Amino acid sequence: MTERAPGDGSGWRRLDARMLLVHPVQTFVRFLPAILAILIARSSTSGSSDGDRWELVALPLIVAVGALRWLTTRYRIGDGQIELRRGLLNKTTTTARLDRVRTVDLTSELHHRALGLAKVEISTGSAGKDRLVLDSLSLVDGRRLRAELLHRAAPAPAPDLAAHPVLPVAPADVSADEELLRLDPAWVRYAPLTLTGLATAAAVVGFAVQGLQRYADDGALTSAAEQVRALVWWADVVILLAVISLLAVLAYVLSFWGFRLSRNTLGTLHARRGLLTTRETTIDRSRLRGVRVEAPLGLRLAGARRLRAVSTGLPTERGGGSDWLSPPAPVEAVTTVAVEIVDDASAVLAALVPHGPAARRRRLNRALAPAVVVGAALIAARAVLGWPTGFAVAVPVLLAAAFALGMDRYAGLGHLVTPTHLVAQHGSLDRSRVVLAREGIIGWTIRQSFFQRRAGVVTLVATTAAGRQHYELVDVTPERAHAVVAEITPALVADFS
Repeated sequence: MTERAPGDGSGWRRLDARMLLVHPVQTFVRFLPAILAILIARSSTSGSSDGDRWELVALPLIVAVGALRWLTTRYRIGDGQIELRRGLLNKTTTTARLDRVRTVDLTSELHHRALGLAKVEISTGSAGKDRLVLDSLSLVDGRRLRAELLHRAAPAPAPDLAAHPVLPVAPADVSADEELLRLDPAWVRYAPLTLTGLATAAAVVGFAVQGLQRYADDGALTSAAEQVRALVWWADVVILLAVISLLAVLAYVLSFWGFRLSRNTLGTLHARRGLLTTRETTIDRSRLRGVRVEAPLGLRLAGARRLRAVSTGLPTERGGGSDWLSPPAPVEAVTTVAVEIVDDASAVLAALVPHGPAARRRRLNRALAPAVVVGAALIAARAVLGWPTGFAVAVPVLLAAAFALGMDRYAGLGHLVTPTHLVAQHGSLDRSRVVLAREGIIGWTIRQSFFQRRAGVVTLVATTAAGRQHYELVDVTPERAHAVVAEITPALVADFS
């Protein structure tokens, strides 16, 4: 458990002593490639003696470094700030105001879970770049620290019972929470329908193929490869899709197994997920600026969506993974959670304002132009190079698909202004609907490219400190762009009029 620094009554605390067991494991994993290279090089070198095994000194050295880290790392909370000190010869002190704490993440990898520990990451920057990391605390102390940082409240003055003989009211129990969403194991069927899952699975297949090439002379592998090569082409495609789908399902289970989203009495959101490595993310209600409902083409066809938070203090949305509010799940489940969080049903469910004929023409032109170029090249190759007729026959199919893509992109393009939110949606293969709180918008940018000027449209960019920090209304008329700015931030317009 967390201990106070001995001989210090000023509230300093230390990491859990069990981190002395975690640190050697982490260091060993970090330097595993170098250790393997040393061992392979030694095994291939003749004449080595036992006295030359200097690498055996590394283990006690690693343990000593871990002990030094435990002895010299301390933290405390007081005077409205959290303070972290570490280092022996080169001491560093990091401080952050408590009102700057955005989110607190608890991550427990396998070796942490075996010892009942967690790594606590405290985010204090607008995009999750400024973080205080405490590795490791006990899971109980990590959760207590999270509550201490995010559930701050000024203590109420003690009542004068002599003048007012009324019993004091007990404070609200912030640990009591309302469950908003829990993973249904049947939702794993959506895993192969996301671009992220397919890309991850394809990368694994690619690395596996490269690794197996080293064993090309192995008789069993060669025989198996010949059997697959002997199959008809569509059977190979089916096998490849089955392998990729299986890997996508595995990635889904590893990332989202046990997913649970809850909300406490203060409105703070808490998400927990992960099979081998568990991750707990807590988002302060005051830092939440909206949600993003993602609807990639595969999920839309299956009637599913996924949900992310638009909040300050989270890592970048594409890489961090701290902003998940729902895994790929049925659309009813996702939209229900989104409405519960933003408390604005029209912002999540209402039809959007279309962007007009000019925007539709631009969607069609941008989809059809590449298809026309490719189609012309195929026809020319058929006429000049004698390519098979099938390539030329595919041209009408290609043009029809491009037209459908352009119309779908226009169908997914729109915006909406509600009394409390700005809604922006665009995309086809990777469509997303952003519901952004109007109070979180801190500025505007109106962009217009050369082709947009010819079409008479602009891109209106809403600037915020949360999420990606900018969200776009693409290809709206200039009049509509100025009307949106005037409706949401009339004071800002008045300053420049």
